[in-house]
Amino acid sequence: MTKVKSWLSYAAAGAVLTAVAAGIAGMLVGGDARAVWIAAAIAYAIQLGAFGLMVALQSQPQLFMIGWLAGMVVRFGAVGVCAFWLSRSAVLPLSTTLLSLVGFLFLLLLLEPLFLRHGRYDQRV
Repeated sequence: MTKVKSWLSYAAAGAVLTAVAAGIAGMLVGGDARAVWIAAAIAYAIQLGAFGLMVALQSQPQLFMIGWLAGMVVRFGAVGVCAFWLSRSAVLPLSTTLLSLVGFLFLLLLLEPLFLRHGRYDQRV
């Protein structure tokens, strides 16, 4: 699987997983469903960028770890910025949005190894 195929496969699987999880979570929270869907969209966009960086650096072990660390910093930073913004405004419910954001980031993070591992097997020397 090439790097582009690996990223596209992750993007497709992540979109399906995110949509299903957001649909279920949206039904469970009732009136705060909009917050769940917005958090899902933010998490999905962040994960696509972070996974793309990891796929690009996959063949270089030292740079791969730097890419992984940069992705984690971006994820934590996004949660922090979102928390700061939501605490200053009443646009979305704070707890529902933050819990959803963290949940979707974690869910999509668990999906990454399935697509990274496949890409490594195709790079034979």
